[in-house]
Amino acid sequence: MSKNMKKIFTFFLITLTGGVIHAQITLNGSVDMAIIPFQRIWNDGANEDRFFGAPEQHEVIMGAGAGRYGSGQGPRARIEVQASYEDKIGMRTRIQARTDGIGIEDFLQAWWQPVSWLRLDAGRFFRDNLRGKVNDLDERMNANTVRMFDADAIFSRFRTHRYGGQAGIMISLTPINNLFIGALLYDLKPFTASSSTTTDSSLYDAHPDYVTDNQDVWRRIQAAAAYEIPNIGLLRVQYLGVKPMVTISRISDEVLTDTNQLLYSYMFDTFSITASRIEAAFALTAVPGLTLDIGGKFPIQFKDWDRGTLNIFEKEDESLMDAIYQSYRRGFVWQAPYQASIGIKYTPSGLEPLELAGRVDAIFGGFIRGYANEVNLSPVINAHIWPSWGFSFARVILNAGFEYIGAAYDRNGQVIGTGTPAALNGGYRFGMGISIQKDFFNNSLIKGGIAYKFAGTVNGVREKAVLTIPLYLEFNFR
Repeated sequence: MSKNMKKIFTFFLITLTGGVIHAQITLNGSVDMAIIPFQRIWNDGANEDRFFGAPEQHEVIMGAGAGRYGSGQGPRARIEVQASYEDKIGMRTRIQARTDGIGIEDFLQAWWQPVSWLRLDAGRFFRDNLRGKVNDLDERMNANTVRMFDADAIFSRFRTHRYGGQAGIMISLTPINNLFIGALLYDLKPFTASSSTTTDSSLYDAHPDYVTDNQDVWRRIQAAAAYEIPNIGLLRVQYLGVKPMVTISRISDEVLTDTNQLLYSYMFDTFSITASRIEAAFALTAVPGLTLDIGGKFPIQFKDWDRGTLNIFEKEDESLMDAIYQSYRRGFVWQAPYQASIGIKYTPSGLEPLELAGRVDAIFGGFIRGYANEVNLSPVINAHIWPSWGFSFARVILNAGFEYIGAAYDRNGQVIGTGTPAALNGGYRFGMGISIQKDFFNNSLIKGGIAYKFAGTVNGVREKAVLTIPLYLEFNFR
């Protein structure tokens, strides 16, 4: 796209009164691609017993691999259109084309700002003005190294489609200088075909019971406030509401001898808890060249909950699962894990080519307690560093990550699953790598490197060592 084509086009529309409206329309485009040309997985002892989902079988993988950030992303192209009139009303949409289809991506949004201190947004969108300021996923170059957390781990963005909904409505206020207040109703579902895959509008006319009435929309609210303390930093707090949900996965297997005689079998459940929470964060900006952001998440306990979409209840005999479902609900207190995160980026004065960056994320304190049962969920500590130096030809980035996973205990202090090959006794992961990034026009970049994940052990499973040579390209046309 030529430089002239990237400029903002101004259209003159004649109003009913004969006046002239100056409407600004901006067209942006981008193409990006994540590939892993080479990946080597060490599969020593390939015939050994496997638990927790069978590690990789192939020793060498050529091609797209897992993609950037482990998202499975291959090549994609995006076109984004924005239009506004005097910063009072506007719209934004982004269309994405991938190898698996074409559709609306993260934005299909309209907004209205009747006065300078009030704004209304509707549709599908993000608002990132309060989100965490240090995102270690920016430096991840291998989907098979050590798990990383994105900027939401410090402080969650406003997001209309958090758990699969289609749209949202948001109101934001700036009543005084440096103060921001926002409230979002998210995961709104205008219609859902509960017994058919068609989206023909006549279907909903004939079957109004297919239409979702969003009767629980009041649960799905995200409300936040932030205050910029001059010359010190940004303080923010928010409530993120959800309908309580528990996803239960059943771990089970049989241990056989070489002659197929049963030694013993085991079975136990693992839990993923979705709960409303309060978040708080502070980003320090007082020191020149330093970004320091600290955040915490405090989930709210609950008793009653809904079945998750991936629960064991959908995979087993329904009558049996109904009984198990009721036993899990009755009298149990569910506490999702707390989380604390800190991120830092620092460029020392006089050493502008150098940037020191890192993140530490800790998950802890989750539990399930009932009349006679108790599960204390596994704590996790995750740490990453990625210092870099900007040379004249490119930026060189070193990265290393370590993850410690604790054990899950019952009320007697015994490890869940003790005595089985799949005991939840925790473990560790460690990986490191180096990459080179070259930036060019319009924030485009090309990045490649090499990463290695050591063969750690998690929950009794010896994970595989993985060597990866990843490549990422991004071209932006503005």
